[in-house]
Amino acid sequence: MLSPGSLSPVAYNREALEALVFPQGVDELELGPSQLARSIGERLTLSSSTGSRTFVSKFTSGNRTYTCRTIKVSLDESTGSAENKTTLVLLERSASPSGLLERRAAEDFALTRREQQIVKLLIHGMTTKEMAQALNLSPNTVKSFLRLVMTKMGVTTRSGIVGKLLRPNSPSHSDPA
Repeated sequence: MLSPGSLSPVAYNREALEALVFPQGVDELELGPSQLARSIGERLTLSSSTGSRTFVSKFTSGNRTYTCRTIKVSLDESTGSAENKTTLVLLERSASPSGLLERRAAEDFALTRREQQIVKLLIHGMTTKEMAQALNLSPNTVKSFLRLVMTKMGVTTRSGIVGKLLRPNSPSHSDPA
């Protein structure tokens, strides 16, 4: 069972803090230990009908979803009792399916930053004109980047780019077809 005082953090990183205080920014707050413990209690724990509190398994902050894992650790090896253990809370950001495709495109086909931006917009269903507006480029420049991506991926169409990313274990562009 968790008590409110037991939610005081021993250590945390900035990304975890940002997720816990969203939509406010970390820099906007003068966040003391009691406010942070309250935020952890409100966002990361559930109360049962018996009054006990447990940590959630999923946590949403804005558009991002985190998996919340807990691990009991003993900071003092001389005591083995459960009440002297600290709970490590690990927030892992869940990747979106489109984010996985974008990362795969970048890693498997050695795309430049601009080519990655083009692929990201393509995955989101944008037309050449919409991509050009979003990136402040001419449509012809977007088409040039699309051709470079197609060459690197060994495909000849925009849908071929997406298809190649969706194919499990698709062969690298350097493999013979």
